[in-house]
Amino acid sequence: MIRFSVLASSSGGNATVVSTGTTSVLVDAGVSCRCLCQRLKECGLTPGMLSGLFVTHEHGDHIQGLATFAKKAPLHLYCSRYVAPDLQRLAPGADFTYMEPGSPVQVGDLTVTPFSVSHDVADPFGFLFESGGVRLGYVTDTGRITRGMPELLAGVDALYLESNYDEEMLRSSGRPKRLIARIACPNGHLSNTQACDFVRSIARPGLRHITLAHLSRECNTPALAHAAMQATLQELGLHHTQLVCAEPSARMPWVEITPA
Repeated sequence: MIRFSVLASSSGGNATVVSTGTTSVLVDAGVSCRCLCQRLKECGLTPGMLSGLFVTHEHGDHIQGLATFAKKAPLHLYCSRYVAPDLQRLAPGADFTYMEPGSPVQVGDLTVTPFSVSHDVADPFGFLFESGGVRLGYVTDTGRITRGMPELLAGVDALYLESNYDEEMLRSSGRPKRLIARIACPNGHLSNTQACDFVRSIARPGLRHITLAHLSRECNTPALAHAAMQATLQELGLHHTQLVCAEPSARMPWVEITPA
């Protein structure tokens, strides 16, 4: 069994708990320590109950709460060795495990395999979480689908997937052209259309849940993202796949995925 709860998901901050019931880990710490602790409490957890913190990359909306959170309990961080120097400055007392794309690590009864994504930082990761025959893909902050990602995540039972912007809303947003270009470039973020294309490449009948994540407040809406993905699921014949949009500033209830 794997269950997960999104604690926050937006350009303002990102954090998610992934748990097997006996092993619980945090993915990113991009909101305040106070917020992290409160939302962990809502999950029935405390910082000391976490077996690790997996960091996708070093942008502030993924690590801004780390420095204070690291003082709450002993912390084991899992990240790229190229991200580690930034994290060590924030959490000098933490233990570190450096991860390599494609090389899984075992944390309790949870197997975690990092894979490379395409973002404007040194070495960003997505993750595949596995336990008891259940597989959860975690994809955020990537401007394109990288080589090997469809093969690794093909047939996952559940998917946390960035669906950051609607192309037309981004073009007409009034944002500076340089920012629009950054978001839409291969090192930026996934659009609703790109998210749908990715699901087409990996979806199997066993795909039971998708959480659309990291939606832009200015250049997307939950209704647009949901409608695009729902149409894709219908096209694929996946009529029973649960589809939700993560809240930007509220905890999402546990999603529990059990073996088929």
